[in-house]
Amino acid sequence: MGFSFNNEFGLQKLEFAHQELMTFFNAMDEVFFSVDQVSRKVIQISNGCEKLYGHKAEAFLANHRLWFELIHPDDKYLVEDEDEMLRRGETVQKEYRIIRSDGATRWVEDKVVPGFDEEGRLVRVDGITRDITGRKEAEDKHRKSERWYRQIVESAQEGVWTIDEQEKTNFVNKKMAEILGYAPEEMMGKGLYDFMDDEGRAYAIACMERRRRGSKENLDVRYLTKAGDVVWANISANPIIDEKGKYQGALAMVTDITQRKLDEDALKNSEANLRAIFENTDSSYILIGTDLRIVSFNALAQKFSIERNAKALKVNQHISYYFTEERWPLINATLEKIAATGELASYEMSYQRPDGATQWNNVRWLDVKTADNRHAGFILANKDITETKTAMLERERVTADLIQHIKDLEQFTYIISHNLRAPVANIIGLSEMLKEDLLEPEEKKEVVERVSQSILTIDGVIQDLNHILQSRVLVNEKKEDVYFIDLVNAIKTSIHSTIVNEKVIFNCSFEPGSMFTVKSYLYSIFYNLCSNSIKYRQTGIAPVISITSRLLKHKITLHFKDNGKGIDLEKNGSHLFGLYKRFDTTTEGKGMGLFMVKTQVETLGGTIEIKSKPGHGTEFVIEFPV
Repeated sequence: MGFSFNNEFGLQKLEFAHQELMTFFNAMDEVFFSVDQVSRKVIQISNGCEKLYGHKAEAFLANHRLWFELIHPDDKYLVEDEDEMLRRGETVQKEYRIIRSDGATRWVEDKVVPGFDEEGRLVRVDGITRDITGRKEAEDKHRKSERWYRQIVESAQEGVWTIDEQEKTNFVNKKMAEILGYAPEEMMGKGLYDFMDDEGRAYAIACMERRRRGSKENLDVRYLTKAGDVVWANISANPIIDEKGKYQGALAMVTDITQRKLDEDALKNSEANLRAIFENTDSSYILIGTDLRIVSFNALAQKFSIERNAKALKVNQHISYYFTEERWPLINATLEKIAATGELASYEMSYQRPDGATQWNNVRWLDVKTADNRHAGFILANKDITETKTAMLERERVTADLIQHIKDLEQFTYIISHNLRAPVANIIGLSEMLKEDLLEPEEKKEVVERVSQSILTIDGVIQDLNHILQSRVLVNEKKEDVYFIDLVNAIKTSIHSTIVNEKVIFNCSFEPGSMFTVKSYLYSIFYNLCSNSIKYRQTGIAPVISITSRLLKHKITLHFKDNGKGIDLEKNGSHLFGLYKRFDTTTEGKGMGLFMVKTQVETLGGTIEIKSKPGHGTEFVIEFPV
């Protein structure tokens, strides 16, 4: 009895443990199964099969080949050798796809353990099947991502180069190998410095020390290719640090900049050549940006600015700083026109040096264009043309003198033929009369007086001619700043009584108030014009003489205006400035005043014009170059 009881109790206890184990297995997602290999029947299978396969446990217990039928057709070959492996006592572990009852495809992992009897026959297999679809999808996604990144790396136009903590190459992409002329496998395991010369190696070692300390760098490095050629590369390097902060190597993005370096060197050489030309040309140059600020200038421009403006040129200084407030609006308008039209602006200017000499400069404003014809700034070019200008002015002066000498000869011929011939003829005739003894004393006295008068007439003409010739020669009088108001005051003093008697009124406005010239010549011009205004006044009207000066376009303009009788220019305009030409015989005169005024104006390099109407006064306009 006791034995029977214990045996029964043991069976109950075993059954209870089995039920507990199955309860545990059935609660899990994995599928646990056992198969009797002798009867080829499924002994037991956990309830997880329904979740994984979509079939209940009863379906597997009824059909032991159901699991094989559910394997994806493309993966059945993976399990064809499973029985043979189990008979050999091997644990079989496989991954394959199944098709659920709802048609969905899942990835599973099988692990099957063989069981043998005392005689070594395969009588049982136990296994576990788990769903690994999520893992497989993650792996597939990772593989795709890896392939994608590798494709990016391999197709990149930059070289990708990684080294380990020993500075040995552990990866390069095709582009990196191509830059150095190697196959990728040839570079594996080689040191970082194996691709450099001594100079490049020393530079790279210093950079690596900084990189080990976590520095990120962007630098240009010189390498040697497999063929021994020099290659320049731009390296953007980052250290590879593990989760513990330990240096594991470095990753570098490498760009071949050899052509850029060659272009930079060529550009530097070109710039050096241009700078040499820029600095050694005989013109001063200032480069100006679109914002009208100085970009660059040569030494000659600096020298000119200091001498002329007493201001040193500075990069980024606005160009208006170097012009007066009166002149800048004109310069600004010129620049606006150049920027809009692209036209060249050119003019000549002169100024007085500290030593008193006159310097002439040719000034040009040029538009700077980009390759696509956009306005990019200006160039101010300034060249000293004093020698050329002086020679040209001298030629013009000589030419003008020759023309004037021709006119003088014509004038002198006219004087000789008209003003000297008559008195000479008189002298000849009277001399013949004196030879005769028939003249009475009274008659002889009269003849002698006539001869004397003719001689005086000839002497007067000769003196006039001498005076004219002297006025044609610009005597070596020193030029000086002559103030117009001083000339007027001197004239008032010299003819004070006439001014008082005739009640002459002077209205003067001088801006500028002076000019650099020969004082005696300018005084003579003022004196003759003022005395003419008084001499040819209108009867019963007090003479009013207005004298003004203006500065316009590098010229000083003088205006002499009166309220006198005026001149009929239609009748007398062509002979107005001729020698011995008189148009009003009511007053004394020889007809030399206006002739002398014109002569002296032209000798000083100026011009004179007249505006007049009978009864409406006269205005003389004289222009002198500054």
